[in-house]
Order: sequence, then C-alpha cells, then structure tokens
Amino acid sequence: MIGSWTKRVAFLTMVCLLLMLWPQTAKEAADVSAKPEAPAARTVEPAKQAAPTRPEPQPKPQSETASEPTAEPTDKPADEPTVASTDERTDEPPIEPAARPAAWVDPAELFARLASGDRTGGAARDEARSPAAPSQPTVYLTFDDGPSKWTPQVLDVLKEYGVPATFFVLGEHAAAREETIRRIVSEGHALGNHTYDHKYEDLYGSFATFWEQAERTNDILERITGERVSLLRAPGGTAKNFDAFYFYYLEKAGYKIHDWNVDSGDSKRRGVPASEIVANVKRTKLAHEMNVLLHDGAGHEESAKALPDIIEYFQEQGYRFAALTEETRPISFKVSKPKWSRSVSEAEHARLLALVEPSRDVAILSAASEERVPLRAWAEETGATVVWDAVRETATVVVGQKRLQWNVREAAGWTIDAEGRVDRIDFALELQGERLYAPKESLEALR
Repeated sequence: MIGSWTKRVAFLTMVCLLLMLWPQTAKEAADVSAKPEAPAARTVEPAKQAAPTRPEPQPKPQSETASEPTAEPTDKPADEPTVASTDERTDEPPIEPAARPAAWVDPAELFARLASGDRTGGAARDEARSPAAPSQPTVYLTFDDGPSKWTPQVLDVLKEYGVPATFFVLGEHAAAREETIRRIVSEGHALGNHTYDHKYEDLYGSFATFWEQAERTNDILERITGERVSLLRAPGGTAKNFDAFYFYYLEKAGYKIHDWNVDSGDSKRRGVPASEIVANVKRTKLAHEMNVLLHDGAGHEESAKALPDIIEYFQEQGYRFAALTEETRPISFKVSKPKWSRSVSEAEHARLLALVEPSRDVAILSAASEERVPLRAWAEETGATVVWDAVRETATVVVGQKRLQWNVREAAGWTIDAEGRVDRIDFALELQGERLYAPKESLEALR
C-alpha cells in the first residue's frame, strides 16, 4: 500500500516539473527558428567571365493560375531572359525585309511586265481614285490635226449651239495660228496634245522621238496660253502604234491618253462628204460616254459642214456635251502588237524612265552642291543601320522609326515612316564603285 502511494507521488512530481520547464523550452525553440541562415560564401567573379549557361525553365505546377503575381512584370515569354540595355551596336542587327511602296515594282519585274504587254507595269489600279462616269449620257466632240483655216468655222458652229469640245492640236500648226489657239481656250474648249508634226515613222520608230514631239508641242502651247496640257491623243490612235512601254512612260509623266469609240470616218480618204460623216456617227451603237473622232485640219471642210447634224442627233438622243478634262475617264484601245519594228532593251528602258520623270533630274540637281558621304560610313557614325538587297539592288537605311530606301537600278528612292506612309525623296544617291554616296545634309534631316 505504501509502495503504491510512493509511485503516485513520484509520477505527480515529474508532471509538475515538465509543466514548469515547457514555456522555456518553447521559447528557445521559437528563437532558434527565427534566426537567419548564415550567408553562403560569396564567390568573387573574375574580370572576364564566360556567360552563364541559360537555365532551363521549370514547369509550373498545374495548380498555379495566371493571376499569380510574378517578380518582374514583362511582355516577354517567361523563359526569355531580360537583356540589359547597351550602347554597343552589332554589325548587322536583324530587321524586317525591306518594305516597298504599294505601287512600287521591282525594276526587273517592271521591265518584264512591260515587255509582255502589261501597260500598268504591275501596279495595282486604285479604284478609289479612278474617274467616275458622268451621271448623264455624255458626248465628247474631239477634233484632231488642227488648227487650220477650217477651225474658226468649227468654232462658230460650236458657239451657235453652245457646245464645248476638245481640240488635239499639232505643235507646228499651233505655232502658226496662235490666235486660233487663244480663241479655242477663251471660248471654253479644251486643248490636247497631238504631237508636233504627225509623222508616223518618226513618232513610232522610237519613244524618245514621240516624247520629244509631245514636249515640244506642250512648250508651244504653254507659251501661247500660259499653261501646259495633260490631254494627249496619239496620231492614228494607239492601236498597233503604242506598246506597253509608250503607255507606261506617258502615263508616268502625267499624260491622259484618249482614243475614241465613235469614228466619224472623215479621214478615211480625202473629201469624205458631210452626209457620209453624219451617217457613220449615227451608225455607231450608243453608249453612256461617246468620244467622237473628227478632224479640223487641212482638207476637212466637210467635217465642219457635218457638225450641226451631229450635234442635233445627239441632242435628240438626250446627251449632254462636255470637253475632256483631267478627271474624264479615258477611252483607250487595248494594247496590241505594234506594226512598227522597234525594241527596248533594259538599259534603254532605264534611260527612258529617267527621261519622263523630271523629279529624277531635280533630285540630282538639288543635291549637287551638298557634301556627299559614303552611306555605310555615315550609318556607322550615327548609329543607323544599312542593309543591301543584292537581288533587288536596293539599299535600306534604318534611322530610328524611319526607313530610307534607294533602288540603284531604277535610280529612285523613298522614305517609309513608322505608320507606313511613303514619301519620295528629293535627293539622289550615287553609286561609285561598290559604295553608295549620299548628300550628308539630306541624310541628317532624316534623324
């Protein structure tokens, strides 16, 4: 009995001691867990150390959601390391392929397209800027080969009926009858270019001769009236006379080329009577727009006599009359194989392009007095980038958000801003040996 009691006292004593020691033990345990770990020994990196191997990204647990915050927000994928900024450039940073204006066509492709008969050269037609058809059925009376002694009689008839018309004049005749030219303009009619002397063999033997005659006539008309004209009609029409090169060059220069869809037949032979001329016009199927071919040159007295009946006929059909303008949609024949023996080489094509685009010459003149520097040297000095496309023979200069491109073969250049707007440059680059030189002042303006 006594032994059992002794055991109970000993057990209770032990419990009391444990209860007294528990708070101190718990406190010491908490203090130990709160102490920071001893810092790891720091390794001193040598002055030049190889770049560390990029660690493989660890896959996230499936329970992790997109809303969980990250240490440093970034638009880059999680496995892409952050690259520190630096002023040091690489020799050739990767950039996008050289951009080009929407209407730009590679020079080699342009030549191939024109040679195949594509008068557009591959440029897409801008429907939004194409002239709209008139709301009413409209007749355009047009007179070729004047002025002559019969032109005043034609003007008298037009004035009597209050009808406007268009006169495609020859330069040599305009220079000889300046007063008639002035009367044509003062009475509200339109002037068009019909070349200088109408000699087919010269005009269609080479485009350069056609161009010289058209420009000579335009100079004469500008001297007489104070304005140049953009309306042009090819002697004999474009069918079997023009090829795609003729169309492309003249349209590139700003000319509006008009053929016709009503042939009065007054030039089929000499002395076609007025009655036959009227019958030919009435025989033509009516269309919304009628471009009537007539003549007021030497030997066309009968055309003037036929004019009243022609005007009255269209008035009875409900047509209005108008003179051609730059906004009139041209009627032109399809490109067909020329009946003239001529050919255009790629080198000649480049020369003719430069001939019809005055901006090329202006660009060269405007830069003639500027200091010219090697393009790549300037780029390295200023932090720009130069990329050479050997296939297209095009140099691309990246300056901030702007790009400058220069095509050596076509001798043309343009800038493209960050929003994709394209502007033709007003200076020229020059290839000397294997280096491109550019006006320094013009380049600096791009920065």
